[in-house]
Amino acid sequence: MKYLFIGSQSERRFELLLSLTRINSDDVVAALYDHLVKGATESSAAIINGISMSNFNRAFKKLNDVAEAVEHIKEIDFRKLNQLSDNK
Repeated sequence: MKYLFIGSQSERRFELLLSLTRINSDDVVAALYDHLVKGATESSAAIINGISMSNFNRAFKKLNDVAEAVEHIKEIDFRKLNQLSDNK
């Protein structure tokens, strides 16, 4: 499932998601930032930052996988919080 969309991330959320990966290429990070924070298309972000689409797609998949894990954790925490408030 796709959890990340064009222009959908705040700068802070992007930085936090990125911190949970080992993506460290400045050009790849810039391309992901341009796409997810600034709203550039995937291909434009890759071209502007001088990376191949395969490198962009690989990094995007990694970051999306992290975003998916974060969403699952949030669901677990929300359920737990609801259970605690129901027991009061």
